[in-house]
Amino acid sequence: MNAFTGLILQQVWFRVMLWIVGIGGITVIVPFAFEGLYSSASEREALMQTLDNPAMIAMIGPVPQGAYTIAVMFSHQMLVFMAVIHGLFGITIANNLSRSMEDEGLIEYINSAGVTRQSIFLVQMLVGVGMNVLLGLIILVGTYLSPSDSFTLLGCTIYAIGTSMFSLMFYTLTLIFAQLFQSAEWTFGTALSILLMLYLYRAITDVVQPGLSFLSPYSWLTRLEPFASNEATWLLPFMLIIIFTWFAWRVFARRDLGDAYFASNTNRKSRSIGSYPRLMTSSTKMLVLSWLTGMTLIGLSYGSIFGDLDVFISENAFLADSLADSGGNPIDQFISVLIMVTAIIGVIPALMITGRILREEKHGRLEWLISAGIGRTSMLISHGLYATVIGAIGILLALFGMYSASVTVADINMSARDYIFAALNYSAGVAVFVGLSMLLIGWRARMHFIVWFYLLATFFINYLGLILGLDDRWLLVTPFYYLSALPAEEMAWTPWGIILFIAIALAGIGMILFRRRDTA
Repeated sequence: MNAFTGLILQQVWFRVMLWIVGIGGITVIVPFAFEGLYSSASEREALMQTLDNPAMIAMIGPVPQGAYTIAVMFSHQMLVFMAVIHGLFGITIANNLSRSMEDEGLIEYINSAGVTRQSIFLVQMLVGVGMNVLLGLIILVGTYLSPSDSFTLLGCTIYAIGTSMFSLMFYTLTLIFAQLFQSAEWTFGTALSILLMLYLYRAITDVVQPGLSFLSPYSWLTRLEPFASNEATWLLPFMLIIIFTWFAWRVFARRDLGDAYFASNTNRKSRSIGSYPRLMTSSTKMLVLSWLTGMTLIGLSYGSIFGDLDVFISENAFLADSLADSGGNPIDQFISVLIMVTAIIGVIPALMITGRILREEKHGRLEWLISAGIGRTSMLISHGLYATVIGAIGILLALFGMYSASVTVADINMSARDYIFAALNYSAGVAVFVGLSMLLIGWRARMHFIVWFYLLATFFINYLGLILGLDDRWLLVTPFYYLSALPAEEMAWTPWGIILFIAIALAGIGMILFRRRDTA
């Protein structure tokens, strides 16, 4: 038992600590930024009015009742977005400790060595509970020590418990899928699809039918209203974790190791992979399918509320003035920001595809592929090109979702051609992240986490830049700042070409480094 626990911790401790440092660090830093940017009550009230419109409600949830203090502003603007990150945290680690280890034969090997199934499942649950308790404590202490007095101990506790339980719920849900599906790809893809679809459901119902949004766990978090009404009773629905845990154990205890309840018959016909690109696309098909579906749904959810933008912008003087400062149509300005945020989300599947080569390296399969005559450079190029294409397609699908949902809105003057050019424009930003990912892969495998932190920082700078009006010097560090803000601006080909050239240069350096470094 102790030896197995040590093995499990050895497998995931570095990954878990990166997640905890990233999530905890961002959560703790933001209150300090809010304190400096919106110190007066009048500024916060004006901001609250700005956020009380369908587009922003779909993005971050409804505005809490009562005074809009620093703490309330923090929980309102961070809770839904951080819930997605917490959910990804739980899904990723649960998948690594269950289906991924089983696909590699480690679970069966451990079981044959005398470690019982009860012990295996117990350790998996202890890791899930332990990592979320640790993260919750960091968030609780970090937010309570923030400079604003509005961060009460009760509010910090509810916020920390709520987000930790959200992560643990998706952790246990992923353990269920690990028993139902035959591979880590299907387990991750299914859990991720549910995470995104529940976000979409909350986004639509919060705008169209708020009374029905309670079916989504994201709504449970927003109804907690930490630092405002502190409705702790909305923590009770998270007791669903107990049912998920019980069900995960029951299906794990009854099935054969290496098998699954929904296993496809792979022996119907034999087929040869034939090439590394085909092997790569085959191994990532569920990941790609789930993300492309999610991107389309995100576009549909944003497009569905475009019809109310003109009313809310015209009635909200603060929002109209802030958008008018940059010139042009305020509606176009707002849509441009939504498109940019959607494009940043589209980088995520691209980075997951490039990072997949590191998994092949970790499991020792790269050397076997090299011995079969497949060069390192061709493998990395395959991942880079495929990642860029999928990232671009994801953005295009999201924007076509916006277009199809808003095509009947009279005040939206964007054609399908405009959305296509917007997708092409922001695909250069995806290429930069893919190029940086390839550079870090070529430099050192463990340094790849840097590109994820850079993406997270990019999202926050642009996301908070929309809400808080951050200075342009913050935006200078993100590639999306240099691309045209379509449809509010005309397509600028020169910056687009420079960004694309930088992406190619980063990828080229990464390929040179990858060819030279030791991957054994």
